[in-house]
Amino acid sequence: MKSGLVVKLIEAHSSGNEDAFKNAVNILADDEEKKGNSTTALLLRNAYIYKKNHSINLADSPISEMSFSTQSSIPMPKDKDSTLELLEILTPKVTLKDVALPEKTLSALEQIVSEQKSIELLMNKGIFPSNRLLFCGPPGCGKTLTANALAGELNIPVAYVKLDGLVSSYLGQTGTNIRKIFDFAKNKRIMLFLDEFDAIAKKRDDTNELGELKRVVTTLLQNMDSMPANVFLVAATNHHHLLDPAIWRRFNSSILLELPIPTQRQQMIEKFFYEKLPEYKIDIKTLVILTDGMSGAEIQSFIQALAKHCVMEGIKKNISQKQIAEIWLQQNTLFISENSEDFMKALYKLKKNGVSLRTLEEITSIPKSTLNYRFKKENLDDE
Repeated sequence: MKSGLVVKLIEAHSSGNEDAFKNAVNILADDEEKKGNSTTALLLRNAYIYKKNHSINLADSPISEMSFSTQSSIPMPKDKDSTLELLEILTPKVTLKDVALPEKTLSALEQIVSEQKSIELLMNKGIFPSNRLLFCGPPGCGKTLTANALAGELNIPVAYVKLDGLVSSYLGQTGTNIRKIFDFAKNKRIMLFLDEFDAIAKKRDDTNELGELKRVVTTLLQNMDSMPANVFLVAATNHHHLLDPAIWRRFNSSILLELPIPTQRQQMIEKFFYEKLPEYKIDIKTLVILTDGMSGAEIQSFIQALAKHCVMEGIKKNISQKQIAEIWLQQNTLFISENSEDFMKALYKLKKNGVSLRTLEEITSIPKSTLNYRFKKENLDDE
């Protein structure tokens, strides 16, 4: 190490100048990298985790539902033409214990966490820990939440990439923006989170795309290849079948997050009512059955609607099957006519799962005899 850089580091620390101290650390790390001492450079950067003293709680932001808070006063890279910021620095507020995951998935993530927490031990042996992870799955299945929980386990901030700023209408600018975000992250111990990943990583043989896409994907691949071990890259996509084949090889692991199974649904529902309405008694079994086929986001929307209904209506302690069925029906038939076959199918699902005809009559004002007739007419009793 150059003695002059060490002196600057000490002076910055003694004067309390945080920016100068951080800059000196990065210069030292860059100097070690130029000498070929990548492990030493990584250790230097890992020793300094960039933090701010105060944060803003985004209570009214959709991001807050992902259990994020944001750090302020950090200059972000911007798109040259739109001046939109390319990143938002977010502080995770949850860990893996707060996410309902299948045992196999949880085990895989815990292994990655273990490697990341042993990063110095592994790097000293010339072994690189897993730091590139791809989440695939349908909308609402918890990809963003799981990424946030992973960052929470590692106690590192998340650089959330804003797609509206990243993808530019100007030729060549999207590739430039990709380089900017990787350059921003490379000197930090941070998670770089790329949502809707297929927007910049589509197959290069897509005949409907212009040559610009090929340049974007090539730039992305190059930056992923040169990404240092202190950066943890997580990408998420609803359309993994659209990804370029070369992209898959850049990830250490890919994890499919599917619709929650019964044990996951039960865990989500129990956790919600334990935290929000612990004094209430509720038929968890019925809720687990009725949420079959729902994504995690849809389940959250349903049980929140049920909880709000009970609180606002002054319902005490016991949440009845009727109240559960009423809110479930509202949530699942918002855009369905009461005279339609789909509406009858929704009512029949309630009946098949233990909701009586009398209760269905009270909810819908449709006589029991009419309901029975409609179920038979639609051949639902034979399903």
